[in-house]
Amino acid sequence: MYRLLDCITQDHIYGLVAVAAFICVIGSVLSTHMSSRLTQWKGKRRLVQLPLAGLITGATIWSTHFIAMLAYNPGYAHGYEPVLTGLSLLVGILGSVAANAWLAYGNNRYAPYVAGAIFGLCVAAMHYTGMSAYLLPGRIVWSLPHMVASVLLGAGLGAISYGLIAKRLDGMTGWIWPATTMVLAICLMHFTGMSAVEIRLDSSVVVPPMAISDTAMAMLIFGVTVIILLIAIASASIEVNLEGESRSQLEHAAQHDPLTSMPNRMWLARKMDDLATQLAEDETARVAMLTMDLNLFKEVNDLHGHAMGDAVLRRVAWRLSMQLGEGEYVARAGGDEFVAIQVGFRCIEEVLSFAKRLHAAIVEPIDLEEVSLRVGASIGIATTLEDGRDAAQLLHKSDVAMYRAKSETDRPICLFDEEMGRINRNKMQLVHDLRRALENDEFELVYQLQNRLETLAPEGFEVLLRWNHPTRGRVSPEEFIPVAEETGLVRDIGAWVLREACREAAQWDYPYSVAVNVAPQQLVQPSFLENVMDNLFETGLLPQRLELEITEASIIHDQAHTLKVMHKLKALGIRIAMDDFGTGYSSLSMLQTFPFDKIKIDRSFIQDVHKNPQRAAIVRSTLLLGDALDIPVLAEGVESEDELIFLREENCTSSQGYYFGLPMAREDMRRITCKPIDDQEENAA
Repeated sequence: MYRLLDCITQDHIYGLVAVAAFICVIGSVLSTHMSSRLTQWKGKRRLVQLPLAGLITGATIWSTHFIAMLAYNPGYAHGYEPVLTGLSLLVGILGSVAANAWLAYGNNRYAPYVAGAIFGLCVAAMHYTGMSAYLLPGRIVWSLPHMVASVLLGAGLGAISYGLIAKRLDGMTGWIWPATTMVLAICLMHFTGMSAVEIRLDSSVVVPPMAISDTAMAMLIFGVTVIILLIAIASASIEVNLEGESRSQLEHAAQHDPLTSMPNRMWLARKMDDLATQLAEDETARVAMLTMDLNLFKEVNDLHGHAMGDAVLRRVAWRLSMQLGEGEYVARAGGDEFVAIQVGFRCIEEVLSFAKRLHAAIVEPIDLEEVSLRVGASIGIATTLEDGRDAAQLLHKSDVAMYRAKSETDRPICLFDEEMGRINRNKMQLVHDLRRALENDEFELVYQLQNRLETLAPEGFEVLLRWNHPTRGRVSPEEFIPVAEETGLVRDIGAWVLREACREAAQWDYPYSVAVNVAPQQLVQPSFLENVMDNLFETGLLPQRLELEITEASIIHDQAHTLKVMHKLKALGIRIAMDDFGTGYSSLSMLQTFPFDKIKIDRSFIQDVHKNPQRAAIVRSTLLLGDALDIPVLAEGVESEDELIFLREENCTSSQGYYFGLPMAREDMRRITCKPIDDQEENAA
């Protein structure tokens, strides 16, 4: 230790030692930065980075060594042999490349430490190769213990440095500690190696004239160091700029919709966080949320295809963007729904004006590929003026107001009010209660007769769902079925109805048919067909007695899939009826394409059919169509003798409705479907 301190304090020029240390620190910081990238990057980027990192690290070792050698003052003439001097630089670079390659491609937990040890051995190899290039009038005698100590210090501290690089520590510690240990590895190895030097002068040894002088060496070191450091700094700067640009591009892509280039839901979430902070910190801040949903957009997709629908969305998005002024923003929240934000307004009239501008931009005709399309919009508004200062709640309330606007065709723009909030809370409570209704056995089935008109004899029953709420009593299907369809609960409820209907019909003594309504959400389930087959197998009901009623809405969503399912159901022997015929826009094409066994005329055409010439004409046309296609027709909603007479005169096949009685509970239905006990005993005898 004394020899090391004596070497540093007595034999070196302090100013140059400081320069060597400075170069070592700068180079080590850049080297550890470049080496850490090797552990993160893959492929070609890593292959390009590897020699660059080796060049910078090797040059740092070499420059530090020879600047320190310039600081070494032996007190007599000396110089540097050119070939060995150049070879020492090559040793430093190649050794650094080897160390970094081991760091980058090593596949076990000890690889970083092995790489660091290689780095330390590289420092020692460069040092002693450089010392071999040192020419003086005499010869150098080496102290073996000091040489071994210098190599061990370089390898040990190098292993620690590379181990820290591989850990990828966060913040400034991620580069301070690895760089510090690398500086120590280089400096302690060098000065410990220098302390191993003992010069024995010999007048017979002459420094050759071709040796590199201190001045020339200083210029060479300065040139190499400047070039290498400039390359390193430029590389790091380019890398930082590229990463910044890539990060900006990724950030933009993550927060913008690829179809319309508008801000997306992620951008909206961040904006909501910013607004929440602003509203909490500034009591005077004003924010308005506008939720917009396109009307008739589904029809565009159904009639013209999704490519045309995408073009419409792009055009609408562009128009909305063109309407924005200072403090106004708009984002695509998903599908055909958009959210607009306005800040810094003074009164509600400014918000309404903003909403009208957006609405006017949307409803303008859209000319695409020789097709002129028109879509509408429903806009709901909530503001901090009257609806609270919680940003998330404002968005929710604007959504509630939008649904109110959607239900009122004469009012496309609605401001939120507490009545809407009450209705929405009731709806949420209804959804909650519906989820528990199946678990609590609150549903029941009632049965409506279907009669042949020729004899008025029963031929089957349609099962209808009823909900007995524990506190509200009987809840109308018109109230809860739309909610069940909207939330997807209709899938579980429909499965229960089908299972119960099959189980009940299997117990009847007379082979009446049982008709069950199937919701669109059930048909698209991959397991629907399997569930129907399981119900028939478990209950023992003959497939010919089961009739599934399907509306046009079930077909329009996915015609190819529905047609495939219907053919499989028909192959099992199950009958399929088109329900609510006449209420859709494609009934005739449906009858031509899909294999229906029955047509059910909607009740809206049967009511007062004997008085209304238009309804009578529609019913007659449907009956003629059914006769031509050999498909039986059932009239729904028959309530009077006159309606019945009209249908019989027009040769309608079957009917159902209140004329034959209200939907029956299970006990009343069994009086028709099951034989009396006396008849059963007589048949048994």
